[in-house]
Amino acid sequence: MIIVPGSKSQELAYKVSKALDVEMARVEFKRFPDNEIYVRILSEVNEDEAVIVSTQREQNDAIVEAILLADALKECGVKEITLVAPYLAYARQDKLFNPGEAISIRALAKIYSNIFDRVITINPHEEHIKEFFTIPFISGDAVPKLAEYVKDKLNDPIVLGPDQGALRFAKVAAEVLGTEYDYLEKTRISPTEIKIAPKSLDVKDRDVLIVDDIISTGGTVATAAKMLKEQGANEIIAACVHPVLIGDALNKLYFSGIKEVVGTNTFSSEVSRVDVSEVIAKLIKEG
Repeated sequence: MIIVPGSKSQELAYKVSKALDVEMARVEFKRFPDNEIYVRILSEVNEDEAVIVSTQREQNDAIVEAILLADALKECGVKEITLVAPYLAYARQDKLFNPGEAISIRALAKIYSNIFDRVITINPHEEHIKEFFTIPFISGDAVPKLAEYVKDKLNDPIVLGPDQGALRFAKVAAEVLGTEYDYLEKTRISPTEIKIAPKSLDVKDRDVLIVDDIISTGGTVATAAKMLKEQGANEIIAACVHPVLIGDALNKLYFSGIKEVVGTNTFSSEVSRVDVSEVIAKLIKEG
């Protein structure tokens, strides 16, 4: 086996290669004058199996780059190719929200299924997207790693999902922390006023961990944190697997009263403090 890095995942690929104790390929990346992508495998590849590690942070470029890397590896004689996309682009467009839309991840799954032998990702937005693939689709969970990271930072914590869909993440984190969990529920008080509070539990005088798969604009979590503070919560930490954090999201979150924002290196950002290379290495070995 040989590990092949994507251009935006070179450090993560290196860590995965070390965790697996296998070689990492030397790859050249550049652009043509018209901005088309060029890749070249510079290492001599004598392996039957290659694993491309490429988080799809810059979605369109990462998708094209992975396709080109797979083609280059096949030219080198590699027989089996795995795509590891810790952050899988277009996974949130997993059904029709409006007539006439593309189901984006379904379209990409068809392409991936014709090029790769398996796809590995971390905490996809919805697990049911595996049904779109005709190859093995393997997903891992980085929430326990996030919970371990914050374990010594919180006193008498409660774990909250920002909505009912995130309850599964809150449950996993709560098991690591040995505490209770709940999700935040919106209640309309009046036409202009909405209350956000845990459905069943009280946060008064307790530290809070808000956990989700993705924090993008940060608006929902920031609003929730402000209201939790008003309800008597002590320290609040917001944790997510994929810290997309668009625009002023971080500023918004800290301004709301959150003490710390933490994410993993599935999506590189200034809060990517939790390393998932061991999670990925385990999925590669077991998959």
